[in-house]
Amino acid sequence: MNAKPILFLDRDGTILVENEGDCKIKTLDRFHFMPNVIDALLTINKLDRYYFVLVTNQDGLGRDYYPLEFFQPFQDLMLSILASQGIHFYGVHVDGTEKIENSPTRKPNTGMLTEYLNTPDKFDLKNSIVIGDRRTDIKLAKNLGCSSILIENELNKEYNSTITIDEEQTIIFRSESWNVIQEFILKRQL
Repeated sequence: MNAKPILFLDRDGTILVENEGDCKIKTLDRFHFMPNVIDALLTINKLDRYYFVLVTNQDGLGRDYYPLEFFQPFQDLMLSILASQGIHFYGVHVDGTEKIENSPTRKPNTGMLTEYLNTPDKFDLKNSIVIGDRRTDIKLAKNLGCSSILIENELNKEYNSTITIDEEQTIIFRSESWNVIQEFILKRQL
């Protein structure tokens, strides 16, 4: 069996709309999929060329100000809706630490992704892509030794203005549109 590449997908701002202010999805009125993301992932999934892996930082998850009861129902709802459309994840990785803790499992660190790093006969990291909306996703791609696609929008423009030249080299595509991202991935030669 040949090693298969991975689409490492960020959650908020990539699959789900990231809300302004407190970015956490704690109520149903803040739960929205990014435009066309389900159709795009379904189309890409039909190629059977990539594993899908969800990788997300959820600052302070499980603590008093962000209890699991706020996070888990919406995480389960998202996964359930995607599964009902035939979109399944090989792995789901959620880090709940704060940035200041500098945990080895927090993106852009690779501590929660060692399975993929340590199994080159199963996972083709060279042809894998991290898709996300933040500099941390670009840095994760660099740390994994793969490429990245940056989802650009007005919400993250200032945050991403600090991407270094070294990190910029991992970016193979930029777009705000999942339709355009889907087309890029469909045409990409492995």
